[in-house]
Amino acid sequence: MIQGLLDALVNLSNPQTLLLIFVAVLFGMLMGVLPGLGGSVALALLIPISYGMQPETATTFLIAAYSVVGFGGMITSILVNTPGAPENAATTFDGYALARQGRAPEAIGAATASSVLGGLLGTFVLILLVPLARKLILAFSYPEFFMMAILGLSVIAVVTHGQTYKGLISAGVGFMLAFIGLDPVTGSPRYTFDQLYLWEGLGIVPVLVGLFAGAEVLALYGMGSAVARRIDPAERTTSTFLQGVGAGLRRWFLIVRGSIIGVVVGIIPGVGGTVASFLSYGHAAQTSRNPERFGKGAVEGVIAAESANDAKEGGSLLPTVAFGIPGSTGMAVVLGALILHGVPAGPTLMRDHVNIVYALIISMAVSKLIAPFVVWAIGSRATWFTQIRPQVLAPLIAVTALVGVYALQQQILDILVAVVFGYVGYQMSKHNFSRVALIIALVLGGLVEDSYHQTVSAFGGVSGFVTRPISAVLLALTIASLVAPALLARRRRNRSRRDGVEVGHS
Repeated sequence: MIQGLLDALVNLSNPQTLLLIFVAVLFGMLMGVLPGLGGSVALALLIPISYGMQPETATTFLIAAYSVVGFGGMITSILVNTPGAPENAATTFDGYALARQGRAPEAIGAATASSVLGGLLGTFVLILLVPLARKLILAFSYPEFFMMAILGLSVIAVVTHGQTYKGLISAGVGFMLAFIGLDPVTGSPRYTFDQLYLWEGLGIVPVLVGLFAGAEVLALYGMGSAVARRIDPAERTTSTFLQGVGAGLRRWFLIVRGSIIGVVVGIIPGVGGTVASFLSYGHAAQTSRNPERFGKGAVEGVIAAESANDAKEGGSLLPTVAFGIPGSTGMAVVLGALILHGVPAGPTLMRDHVNIVYALIISMAVSKLIAPFVVWAIGSRATWFTQIRPQVLAPLIAVTALVGVYALQQQILDILVAVVFGYVGYQMSKHNFSRVALIIALVLGGLVEDSYHQTVSAFGGVSGFVTRPISAVLLALTIASLVAPALLARRRRNRSRRDGVEVGHS
């Protein structure tokens, strides 16, 4: 293990390797900025370029590009309410609200600081967990997957603060959409209307881009003013990139908690970063002293979402290198790239090619140290984007979003889905229905259904949800996440009532 680490460090010290990492960082961030593309597309485009490289150099090059896609995605999430990838969706909730207040540099700085720290913490935990990987991953089975999804759904109670019934309606619609496609038990088509396109269900990316980017295009046309509203001089505050970095560093404990959530979710194959960022965002709102600020410009929401989003990459790399089980879609492409370069997947990789494992880990960390300088040089100055007239900005967003949606799978019907959900998202926003609740339910609906049927089949009933220790702990956390907001609200009311009585007596 030590020799493998030294070999990886020697390879990284090569100026050519460092230059490749820098180029990969720039390319990965560009792919993150373009809505709908994301890390998987970035890797798919770079694999042909890596054919002539040595396996260790090629994997370093590829993982560096993949690791920083989230940095690009958070820029567009904050500036124009358009997630670069599904993992960045939670960043839009408060990041865009901050941009509307003229505080986009602060939001970008806070997101950058939390992304860097979250990514480094995730990488550090990955190094510690490599020897324990087998026991950790095999501890999760169908009941744990189900309870993890239910815990994610409990976030709906947080993100629909004050509009619970509308949030539940939105979640119900999201579940209905998640059930489109083939039944996991019988294999028969459901709600497909004899269209082969719907047999695999609705794609997350077209729906997500439509709900956020499409709705924002329509909103901009009706707004008549730029994204960043004109602020009265009396209420204007100084907002800088470094101020946002400081806000993130001051909330280091929130970053640590969000990173832990990201790593745990990332380790579980197939769950993904979207769940991690939603869970972390919900946790931040539930533990905040002022949860009513979330969704209206709370920098804590940006910090929680981005720290989990980047930390989860360290978690998802663990099952990839330990067992050849990709922890995410992007890691599946990484695994394919390793095989193309003659590197065997699974336990053989850990035993015979540990230098490549450490090369992946170290290049992931180095890329996350390079990315913030690129964001500072480009992203923080891109806030002028929020001052462009809507008649110019809206078509730019529309074209970029639709190109990204089409480039993902070259399906013309994906564009139609994005356009339809653009109108749906606009109407939901107009009538105060939660687009977030719909997306959470859509993302988790398939996991809930599959893991429920698998648990009932494997454990002979629903007892498997409560008899397994990890599943029982997740159930307790779900109950706590639902009860805690009510208890905190009651505590605040009692405190306000007590303070009012004291003021009256004085």
